[in-house]
Amino acid sequence: MDARQYKQAILQTLDEIGGEVTACADTIHGYAELSGEETRSAAALEDLLERHGFTVERGLKDQPTAFRAVYGSGPVRIGYMCEYDALATLQQDDVPYQQGNGNPGHGCGHNLLGAGSAAAGILLARLIDQGLPATVVVYGTPAEETLAGKTIMVNNGYFRDVDVVLGWHPHNHSEPGEIKHKAAAAFTMTFHGRAAHACNCPENGRSALDAAELTNVGVNYLREHVGRDCYMHYCYLNGGERPNIVPDYAKLWYMVRACTYAEMKEVERRVKRIAEGACRMTDTTVEFETLGDTHDNRLNFALSRLVYEAMTEIGEPQFTEEEIAYTREIAQHAGVAGFTGDFDAHIVPADRTIKIDNGSTDLADVSQVVPTINMFAACFAANTPMHTWVVTAQACRPSAHRGMRFAAASLALAGARLVAEPESLAAVRAEFETER
Repeated sequence: MDARQYKQAILQTLDEIGGEVTACADTIHGYAELSGEETRSAAALEDLLERHGFTVERGLKDQPTAFRAVYGSGPVRIGYMCEYDALATLQQDDVPYQQGNGNPGHGCGHNLLGAGSAAAGILLARLIDQGLPATVVVYGTPAEETLAGKTIMVNNGYFRDVDVVLGWHPHNHSEPGEIKHKAAAAFTMTFHGRAAHACNCPENGRSALDAAELTNVGVNYLREHVGRDCYMHYCYLNGGERPNIVPDYAKLWYMVRACTYAEMKEVERRVKRIAEGACRMTDTTVEFETLGDTHDNRLNFALSRLVYEAMTEIGEPQFTEEEIAYTREIAQHAGVAGFTGDFDAHIVPADRTIKIDNGSTDLADVSQVVPTINMFAACFAANTPMHTWVVTAQACRPSAHRGMRFAAASLALAGARLVAEPESLAAVRAEFETER
């Protein structure tokens, strides 16, 4: 087969399995399970892959919601990655205005990401049935939102069994993977003090909450003295139970980000020293627990170019007037500047220009051990604010399904070309080794 024949075969198979893949994405959207708790979501993807002939290993070492699915036995091994964790509090009813119950919701579109990556693997598997000499490995990667899942998997030795990893993410535009994500760490700080009656004997108390608050004050002063592209975010997980008791326990959840791993680790060190200083001021103690720690990602321009060509060959998604009308109604209720509800369907060219994204992903750690791409596909209207109810409201709509199918077909075609064109795979490998 040539590239055009691969495209025709991919789109034909996609027509056949599209309803099944869409149903899987919507099922996971309804489950909306938090990081590390994605039992039903992982099972939905595992079942889908098994129905299409994959051999699935359910649970990988110390990660019960991770999986590895394999099809074929060819010499070129193409990897795909599923994500499927949701975000706290972002549940959204199927209406174009904010209406949720406070439960988790797919405010980052990982229901689409998981089903779309599984679909890409199935599409390539059908080409293997027609003689393509490849092996497909689909990894289920939990806990992306805590920056932990893939990092643990890399440390456990996974991803080294494939020649490339083709990843994607639902977004508000389409881009072939020339995006640089920040290094990041997620960690908790647990403060311990001594309880006391808040008015009868406060002198006996040692407030863990005071230590937590002083830590946050110190970090907010630190913001002036770090690089402009460094970020520090936090929330309280516990700040005491009753105001008339000096709290002996408080807990913070922090995330820090920077352009490079070394710079991020320095910011993390300074934040933790502030916490230790706060404890000295309040005669309390602190314990640190790392939740996730990920590098900035390595780019591969040869792979980006190949994916761009596959995206343009498949053709940018075309959204209907009905779909646009619905997202415009969402925009009226969102009140976000620049978000009108219109779609940006065009594909950003692969021109070796690095685009900076302030977010982070544990996919970056995969890119340290194997050539990896992370393309964006327009599933949401242009300028949709990520990690909000606005994403959850769109992530189960026909427009999102359309973008998901575009991503699946593009990544399947890119995988087929890497197998059929040894020179393309050689260029990807050469760049990876040169940049190592």
